[in-house]
Amino acid sequence: MVSEIEHFYRIEKFIESITNMDKLLEVIISEGCAATNAESCSLALYDENTNDLYFNVARGMKGEGEVERKIECIRMKMGLGIVGWVAVNMEMVNVKNAYEDDRFFKDADKQTGFVTRSVLAVPMKHREKLIGVVEAVNKRGQDYFSAHDEKVLSILASQAALIIENARLYEDNLRQARFSALGQGIAGTAHCIKNILNGIDGGAYILDLGLKRQDMENVGKGWEMMKKNVQFMKELVFDMLAYSHSSNIKCESADINQICTDVAELMLEKAKHQNIDIIQDLQPDLEEVNIDPKGIYRCLLNLVTNAVDACDKSDGEVRISTMRITNQELVIKISDNGCGISKENLDAIFKIFFSTKGSKGTGLGLAVTQKIISEHGGFIEAESEIGVGTMFTIRLPMN
Repeated sequence: MVSEIEHFYRIEKFIESITNMDKLLEVIISEGCAATNAESCSLALYDENTNDLYFNVARGMKGEGEVERKIECIRMKMGLGIVGWVAVNMEMVNVKNAYEDDRFFKDADKQTGFVTRSVLAVPMKHREKLIGVVEAVNKRGQDYFSAHDEKVLSILASQAALIIENARLYEDNLRQARFSALGQGIAGTAHCIKNILNGIDGGAYILDLGLKRQDMENVGKGWEMMKKNVQFMKELVFDMLAYSHSSNIKCESADINQICTDVAELMLEKAKHQNIDIIQDLQPDLEEVNIDPKGIYRCLLNLVTNAVDACDKSDGEVRISTMRITNQELVIKISDNGCGISKENLDAIFKIFFSTKGSKGTGLGLAVTQKIISEHGGFIEAESEIGVGTMFTIRLPMN
């Protein structure tokens, strides 16, 4: 009995993290074969939409006690064969000689080349609802399946029914969540692209008007509007690719202070134009860290750009600071004394397509930033107060 308990325990431990129905069925089939010592095992699921059964069948042996099973998928009408009878009547069947049983579907052996001798089939039910049938074929070393095998397979069938029903609910919920996320993504992207296209249209109109009137000032103005919006579209596409792709960071030894200086120098002209000071408060002699320099540069550029945009007063200030807290942790802070973010918006700023910039933002920048930081094994958090300013804190492992 200890051996059978081990089979059930393995199934239960496996399903704690299951996210794939096919893999789940494969495990149940494999353990069913091992628990009953059968040459072949199948799990037939009931399809409510078509009112038929579809089988996942495991066949084949390799050596003494070593299993090498090939999983096949076969569809069968309700009521056909022993499994079909069990599905309709929801009763267990233990057949010692399949070819002497009128319910046995002989064509199945003809199609597969497999020779069936003994069959043990048990219905899988959940709250009197048919989930399917689990079947063991050809007891190894004996002519038929015992009463003990009946009990073992009945327990496994009951457990499998519950597992499969829960897995289906999980998949349904996951599918609904994905559709919801996809819908939000499409809506957010469409809204952002619409704003960009409106900007391009506006620029094209001014450019066309300038050309017709030989007004070079309008030509230059229209051309700048078009270039700005084309660049905006380019950034949107890059952000979407960065957010949708799996982790693709390329770590190397890098000077984080130099990356901060490069970002500050790039933003210096824009900041001066808006009467904003960019202050660097970088810990001297900070040792190099193992990071993806391009990814971290992108994160810091996005945060500093947001900070500059948030400073709506003449004495605006953006501060970039670095410090090593311990030998294992590096902290980077980007702060401003701008307009601040409300508590309600602060809770949502890292959500995809959420933006406080209206038509000026894609709603992807902070989502991409959080993703890159997370892929480094770090995390980012924000603090803000309306009218006082905002501070983003990035914590990264030194390696």
